Amino acid sequence: MKLAKENIKFIIVHQSATKKAETSFEKIKKFHLYQGMGNIAYHYFIEQSGRLRKGRNESTQGTHTKASGMNAKSLGICLAGEFNTETPESSQLYALKSLLNNLSIKYKVPRKNIIGHREVYGSATECPGDNLSEWLTEWRKH
Repeated sequence: MKLAKENIKFIIVHQSATKKAETSFEKIKKFHLYQGMGNIAYHYFIEQSGRLRKGRNESTQGTHTKASGMNAKSLGICLAGEFNTETPESSQLYALKSLLNNLSIKYKVPRKNIIGHREVYGSATECPGDNLSEWLTEWRKH
């Protein structure tokens, strides 16, 4: 499905919920293809090294956040890691900060609408984990 630029009102941050060292863009994409998603669920993926990988085209709906109809009004970004037990690498946070700044300007998304998956009404998840959620809360304050 198409995702029109004017419909993008949110940016949703996710974790892969797998150990950073054992996770790659290719593994997550392969898993999502196996699940019938047609592609990786996210628009962007940030590996442990901080390498930014392009997932779905920004003009294509993701399959990352079904609750509250968010796939039709958001972009999804996933970081490799399980952030209840791990902390994001500084290289991942640097890439995330840069990406969030660029996307928020491009789509005029206010910081209050850049949220973790678990902040979406109706989502029963711990994603993006306590450690990444804490960083995101602090980032929105500045």
